[in-house]
Amino acid sequence: MKYLKKISVTFILALLVLRAPYSVYAKKGTTVYKGVNYKRVYNYSYYMKHYPKVRELCGGDDRKAIEYFVTKGMSKQHQAIKSFDVKSYRYGNPSLRKKYRLNYKKYYLHYMKKGYKTSKGKATRTGIRKLQSPITVYQGKDYKNTYNYNYYRSHNADVRKKYKDDDYGILIHYVTYGIKEGRPGNSREAARLAAESKTSADEIRSDSFQINSVKISGSKVVATAFNTVSNGVTAYLFAVPPYVNSVSKAAPVAQSVVSGATVSFTAPLNLNTSSSLLQCKFYVGVKDGNAYKLASNAWYIQNPEAAAGNTAAFPKSSRGTKKGLKSLIGTSTYINKIVELNCSHVIADFPLEIFLNGGGLHYTYEGKTYEFSSSILSYQSCLRQLREKGVVVTGVFYLSDRSLSRFILPSALTADLSRSATFALNSANANRKELEALFSCLGHYFTSGGALMGNWIFGNESNQYRTYCNCGDVSYATYIKHFCDSFRMFNTAVKSQYANARTYICFDHNWNLSFNLSGSYNAKNVLTSFAAKLKEEGNVHFDVALHPYPAPEQDPRVWRQGSLVSMTENSQQYTPMNISYVAKYIKRTYGNDVHIILPETGINSYYGGRNMESEQAAGIAYAYYKTEFDPNIDMIGIHREKDDPSENSAGFHLGIYSSSFSNPKKAVNVFKYMDTKSYSKYTSSCLGTIGSGATWSSLISGFNGGRFR
Repeated sequence: MKYLKKISVTFILALLVLRAPYSVYAKKGTTVYKGVNYKRVYNYSYYMKHYPKVRELCGGDDRKAIEYFVTKGMSKQHQAIKSFDVKSYRYGNPSLRKKYRLNYKKYYLHYMKKGYKTSKGKATRTGIRKLQSPITVYQGKDYKNTYNYNYYRSHNADVRKKYKDDDYGILIHYVTYGIKEGRPGNSREAARLAAESKTSADEIRSDSFQINSVKISGSKVVATAFNTVSNGVTAYLFAVPPYVNSVSKAAPVAQSVVSGATVSFTAPLNLNTSSSLLQCKFYVGVKDGNAYKLASNAWYIQNPEAAAGNTAAFPKSSRGTKKGLKSLIGTSTYINKIVELNCSHVIADFPLEIFLNGGGLHYTYEGKTYEFSSSILSYQSCLRQLREKGVVVTGVFYLSDRSLSRFILPSALTADLSRSATFALNSANANRKELEALFSCLGHYFTSGGALMGNWIFGNESNQYRTYCNCGDVSYATYIKHFCDSFRMFNTAVKSQYANARTYICFDHNWNLSFNLSGSYNAKNVLTSFAAKLKEEGNVHFDVALHPYPAPEQDPRVWRQGSLVSMTENSQQYTPMNISYVAKYIKRTYGNDVHIILPETGINSYYGGRNMESEQAAGIAYAYYKTEFDPNIDMIGIHREKDDPSENSAGFHLGIYSSSFSNPKKAVNVFKYMDTKSYSKYTSSCLGTIGSGATWSSLISGFNGGRFR
């Protein structure tokens, strides 16, 4: 019986132990880890009782428990003993906070070695729940008169997020950035700055700041501006939609305190997000009470190519000549014909309605998904095939479908549309966003997946404000503004996808007329005004596409000098005969890096009531050689592969084929072989057509048949 009682007592005690808290059967866990004794900051039983998740993780293994505490628990500010709370210790020791910042492990170690001996250490071990005596001294200077830790932390969410409750780090931010950015350090400074800002706002005019640069730098946008205001004024940078001319309802993207003649701002680019600054217009403003006041000119990003992921070199033709053909490219029939004709270049029209009508392709742009026609993918395949065959593609982009009214400049919709072939694009309201998305989408697909379109022409003969760039009944200045705004939209979207894309503005052959031509502006004047307007709001690079038709237009004998043609840069019209003078002028005036191409050179085969196929063939060879040996011109596109019925009705028979590829004209073989080593065989008859005794060397400056292979 006594034996049974002993067994029962033992059994009961065992049950009690099993049901007791963890600390009952594990009171003496080790406090040593890698030779260091943590007994002053760590007690195994206390730790297991207060951190059940750690207890489960360690499974009763006291060595795992101490390892976890040292390697992870310290950084999480775990209190592992009743007599020491690291947060209290940190809050009560400003000198340690300055030294150790948020490195909590060092506070534990400091207490273990020294702190436990001191009266302050004993006083701050536990119980302090609020940071004591926030630091105000940095590099020997006390900022207590202009700075308060609690105020600055609570009024600056970005600082609070980054530094948490690191009072020394927050002080450093105030001294290093906050003062320069005009952030008040305490309520008194906030009131003073607000009063100064209001006084300054009354004195600041709309031109007190002159933005002179806005550029992408990495993932940031860096803007600079000259100013005429007093030092200490807080200036704000705004990024608004291009059609907005106010900052009163905008939130600043950056701010800076004026110190000297130049002020600079840095803001996140936020590429491909709903907050993207890529297509924005920038202003500088100042605070005026509770609102903002406009204080500068408008400016745009000048280097959108810095945002591009595709930095491939500009494509080169495998044949290496400047010969091109205006042609359809949508089927293998056309692609094979382009290759058969030994084309180095092909020029293709891309009416925007073929992409805006229909669906099947989803494209996300700045946080919103748009649906465009899947024909984009079909054209991407064609572009890939042409690139594989060594042909450089030039695209011409315009809108001719008047039913797509939301994409047409509103002023054009109220004008006489009877003569309109293409329309000015809408850059005047929020509908432009879908156009931005489309150009971005085209920029992506037409330069990826094996495709690499190099030349991008914006519109067609844009100086013709009635027929090919209908803006409606607006002033010349308004026309120039819309032209610049829409080109900038196009340029930014394309180059932010492919850095080395070349974007062109396009003009007809009426270069410098001495009289007003109905529905058309002087091309030379438009180029001058366009370049000046771009420069006024943030210069971006542009290239020039010219259409050198003969004079008269339907006469294929381009070697004849028409009445409006002079051998000068001020000629009223340019033709293949005098195009070199205009090209030299453009290079000299706008920069040697401006590329010049002739994508639409129309040479007729029927004129004056008679067939002139021989003259057409001679005119094509003459125009081509004029271009090939002109160092200022990159390419010529003969317009076109086949006669177009709509052009035939107006007296133009411009194809090198008639209505089909089974009906070649005399120009076909001349075109095909004029840039090969057999050129002489196929173009000798052209010389006879041009005139007795003519040679290519006598007609073309710098002619060298040895270039051809």
